[in-house]
Amino acid sequence: MAQFLYQTIEALEQAGFLQDMPRFIEQGLSERIVLRDYQRKAFQYFVTYYENENLRKNKQIHTLFHMATGSGKTVIMAGLILYLYTKGYRKFLFFVNQTNILEKTKENFLNPASGKYLFAENVEIMGEQIAIRVVDNFAAIDEQAINICFTTTQKLHLDLNFPRENTVTIEDFENDKIVLISDESHHVNTRTKRQTKAEIEADNSWEYSVERIFRANRDNALIEFTATCDLKDPAVLRKYTDKILFDYALPRFRDSGYTKDFQNLQSDFDPWQRTLGALILSEYRRNLFADCGQDIKPVVLLKSRRIVDSESFYEEFF
Repeated sequence: MAQFLYQTIEALEQAGFLQDMPRFIEQGLSERIVLRDYQRKAFQYFVTYYENENLRKNKQIHTLFHMATGSGKTVIMAGLILYLYTKGYRKFLFFVNQTNILEKTKENFLNPASGKYLFAENVEIMGEQIAIRVVDNFAAIDEQAINICFTTTQKLHLDLNFPRENTVTIEDFENDKIVLISDESHHVNTRTKRQTKAEIEADNSWEYSVERIFRANRDNALIEFTATCDLKDPAVLRKYTDKILFDYALPRFRDSGYTKDFQNLQSDFDPWQRTLGALILSEYRRNLFADCGQDIKPVVLLKSRRIVDSESFYEEFF
C-alpha cells in the first residue's frame, strides 16, 4: 500500500528537513489565539509540501487536513490564507455544505468584534497593511487585499451551472489563480463514493463542479478540511492517499488531552433495545443533574446508514 502524504512528510521531519512556520502567520492571527503544538506542525507540514517540488511532483496543490472537530481547523485556514497571500494569491473561495457553518465561519473571518475573530487587529505582511475583504464574486477585487467569497456547496454548484449576475462563474477560475477552501469536505465526495454510470455520464454532481473549477487554472489550489474522511471506502482511499497532508483525527486529539473524555458503551442488543437503553440512561443522567440543581437538556442521536432506514425505525419505535 502506498504511503499517505503525511507519512512522507513525517519521514522528512524525522530526518530534520521540516520547514519552519513563518513568523508572519502567528503575527497575523488574533492575539487571543495561542497556537497549539499540532497546529504549528500543521503549518510546517503545508509549508514543507508547498516549497518542496519533489513532494509536489509538478501537480496542482490539492491537500486534505484530516482534523477532529474542535481542533481548530478555521485557525489553520486563516493561517494558510496569510501564507498563500505571500505566494501571490489574492482570491479565496470558502465553501461548506451547511448554511449555519457558513455564517459562523463568516463571523469568525470578518467580524473583529467577535470573540472568535481569527485575524490580528492589523494584518501586516511583508511590511504592508493587508485588508480582509468579503466579495460576492471575483470580477472586481482589491489586488492588495485578501478577497474571500463565502458560499455553500449547493449554491456554488448552481451558480456554475446556471450563471447569473453578480455570482461566481467558471471564467473567474480560468482567468486568475484562486484558492478553494472546502470545509466538511466529505460531503463533496458524491462522485468518488458513487461512481455509477448515470452520474459519470451526467457529470452534474457537486464533486464534479468543485473539480471543474479546480482544474480550470493550473495554479488554482484546493485545500480540504474534514473530521471524517471515510478511508474505509476504497475509492476515497485511492483519491486521498497522496493528499492527506495532516492527520489529526479524533483518537489523536483525544490522546493529546485537548478534548473532553468520553466513554463508548457497546451491547449486543437489537436497535429497539439499544434505543430504549439509551433513553433510560439519558433520563437517569437528567435526573441526576436535577438532584444537583442543574437543568440540562440531554440529546440522544440515532444514526442509520440511510434516511429510509431512519424513517422505518422511527415508525417502529414510536
